[in-house]
Amino acid sequence: MKRFDQLTKTIVLSSVVLLSTAFESSAQHFAMPDDPDVQPGMGLGQPVSSIPRSTTSFGSVTSDGWLYVLGGYSGRPHDYHREGQSADFYRVNLYDLSHIERLPHNQNMQSSPLETWNGKVIRIGGLVAENAPGEPEHLVSLKSVALFDPSSGTWSALPDMPSGRSSHDTAVIGSKLHVFGGWDLDAENDSRSWHTDLLTLDLEAPERGWESSELPFQRRALATVKTGDQIVVIGGMTERGPTNRVDVYNPETGGWEKGPDFPSQAFGAAGDSVDGRVIASAANGVVHSWTPGEEEWAPIGTLTFPRFFHQMAADHNGDVLVIGGISRGMRPAHIERLAVSTPQPEKATVNHWMVPTPSAAKNRQGFFVRDGWIYMFGGNNSTGQHDFESDNFLDECYRLNLATMTWRPCGDYPMARQSIQTLMSEDGTTGFALGGFGHSGELAHTHVEGGTYDFKTNRWDMTGPHLPVSRSQFGLTEYDGKYWVFGGLDYDPRREEGDHFRHLTEVLSADSVAGSDDFADTGIKLQSPRRAFGGVKVGSSYYMLGGMKEDFQLVDDCDAFDFESQSWSRITPPARTRLSPEAAVIGDKIYLAGGMSPKLDGDGLEPNRSLEMYDTTNDTWTTVVEELPFSLRHIRMMPFRSQLMIFSSHEAPANTAHVVLINPGTGTMRQLASTTTD
Repeated sequence: MKRFDQLTKTIVLSSVVLLSTAFESSAQHFAMPDDPDVQPGMGLGQPVSSIPRSTTSFGSVTSDGWLYVLGGYSGRPHDYHREGQSADFYRVNLYDLSHIERLPHNQNMQSSPLETWNGKVIRIGGLVAENAPGEPEHLVSLKSVALFDPSSGTWSALPDMPSGRSSHDTAVIGSKLHVFGGWDLDAENDSRSWHTDLLTLDLEAPERGWESSELPFQRRALATVKTGDQIVVIGGMTERGPTNRVDVYNPETGGWEKGPDFPSQAFGAAGDSVDGRVIASAANGVVHSWTPGEEEWAPIGTLTFPRFFHQMAADHNGDVLVIGGISRGMRPAHIERLAVSTPQPEKATVNHWMVPTPSAAKNRQGFFVRDGWIYMFGGNNSTGQHDFESDNFLDECYRLNLATMTWRPCGDYPMARQSIQTLMSEDGTTGFALGGFGHSGELAHTHVEGGTYDFKTNRWDMTGPHLPVSRSQFGLTEYDGKYWVFGGLDYDPRREEGDHFRHLTEVLSADSVAGSDDFADTGIKLQSPRRAFGGVKVGSSYYMLGGMKEDFQLVDDCDAFDFESQSWSRITPPARTRLSPEAAVIGDKIYLAGGMSPKLDGDGLEPNRSLEMYDTTNDTWTTVVEELPFSLRHIRMMPFRSQLMIFSSHEAPANTAHVVLINPGTGTMRQLASTTTD
C-alpha cells in the first residue's frame, strides 16, 4: 500500500489547503435544496477533509478504523462511458482523515456496494461501461463477488451471483451476506431486468452458493442499513418512479414489516446505523434518524453540501461521515461530519481553504450566490489602495463551485467596474447589479448603470433601472417589490476643486423589474452621511453599520430604517467601528466581519479580524470569533445554508483566494428556527 502523494484536504481553523483549479461541466435535473430550516438541537454538517476524486454511485464501508471506498462515476450524469468510471480503491484513516492509502484494484466500475466481514472487505456486483466516450452505451451489470484481505493486500473470488446486479444494496448480519433490489443490464442481449428476489450467501460456507427468496418490492437505487438483527431498506426507484417507502427485514424469521415512509424523496439515499438508530439522508440534505418501533423519522441535522447517490459512514465517535454524491451537477469533494453522538459545537467552527483562482481580480468584485456557486464579476486587479488607472478595472466574470472548489467562466460584465452593489431576485433566476466605480477613458469616477444578469442565458441586460446620480460604496436592498438605495458617494474629479466628493443622503427607490423607470428620490434622508458601510435587511428594517462620512471620518453610530413606518432609529454600535465591513444575516442575527478599525492605541487603522454578531431582538453585540484566519481588509461575506461564507482574493502576487466557511455554533443558532429572513 502507498499513501496518496497529492491529497486535497480540508483543514479546520488556521490550516490551509490548495485545491486544483478546473472547469467542471455536468448537469443534474434535481435543483439545489432551499436553505435549511435549522431547528433547535439540529446539527450542521462540517467539512473535515476531502476525497481524492469526486464521484457518485460508489461503494464504501468502515472496518477496523478505516473507511474503504471503491469505484464510482465522475462523468456527465446519464452519459456513461468507461473513462468516467473509476478503478479507485482506497481507505481513509478515521482517526486522521487526511491520511489516505491507495489499495490494489484494476477494474473501472460503479454501483458496487462494499461490506465487511471478519476484517475482510467484500465487493458485490456493480456496473461496467465498456464503451468509450461518444460511442453508444454498452453497459453490463456484474455478477462477480470478491473479497479483499487488508493484511495481505490481495483479492480472492467468492461465488458469482446467479445474474448481474447493479443499482442494488447489501448488508451483512452474522455470517450472512444479503443482496437487495437492483437490476441486470445486459448490453449483449439488449435487456434490462429488474430483480424481485433477495439473495443470501453464507460467508462461512460460500461453497453452498446463493439462496433466493422473494422480495415484497421491486426497487433499485435504494439504501440498506443494518441495525441490530434487522435490515432497514430505504427508498429507491420503482418502475413507476421514485419512492420514499421503508421496509424492515428480519433475517432470522424471514419476515418483513413496513416502516414509516422516509420524510423526503429517497431516490439515491444513503444511511448507516449509530447505537441502534438508522441515520439517513437524501437529495434535500436533511439528515434523519429512526429507530425500529418508532412512529416517524426525526430530523437531526442538515448537510452543508446536499447530495444524493452518496454514502454515509458512522465513525469511531458515533458521528456520521458523508462522502461523495451529486446535487445540481456538483459532486462535492468535501467529507462532511455530522455530530450525532458527540455534542453539537457551542462555539463557532471555522474552515479555511486557499484556492487558486483564474480571475485577475484582487478586491471589490460584484457577487451573486446561487445553487452552491459564487458568481463574481468586475473588480480591481491591484492590491494597492488607490490604483485606479484604466487597466486596473476588470469586466471578467467567473463562478466558483463551493462543493468542489472549481471554477467556470461566465458572462463578462458589460463594463469594467469595481464596488458594484448586487441583489438576487426572490426566485433566484436573475441578479441585479448597480452603480460602482470605473474608468471613463479619461479618468476614474462613480457610475449610474443598473443591469440584470440572467443565470439561464448567461447574459447581462443593462436597461436599468439606473441611478439619477452616480454612486459607489452605497447600500442596496429590496423590500415589497422595490429596490432601495442608501448612502454612498458621488465621486467625480472632473468637478472643481473641493467638490470631487459628494456624500449622498437621499434614499432612492425603483421597481425591481428589469428596464423599469430609474431610481427616484423617496424624500427620505439618512440621519447622517455614510459610505463604505455594512448594510443588511432583517424583516422590515434596514441596518447601516460602520462606514465613513465627510472629511474621511469614521462613523460610530449605527442606524436602522423601518420600511413600514419609514422612520429611523439608533441601535447599539459594536465596541469598535469599522470602515468597509461586510454584513450578512442568518435568521434575526446580523454578522459583521472584515474592514478596518481604529488601533487600540489610537494611531491609525488596522484590519479587524474578529467576527461579531448583532442580535436584533435584544440590541446586543457578541464576539463570535476573536480572530479569523487571515487579515480581512477586503472581503465579501454571504450566508450559505445557515452558515457564513467569506471570500477574499486580496493577495499578491499569485492568483489565490481565501474561502472561509463559518458555522456560528449552537450558542448563536438556537433561536433561528422561529425567525424569517427575506
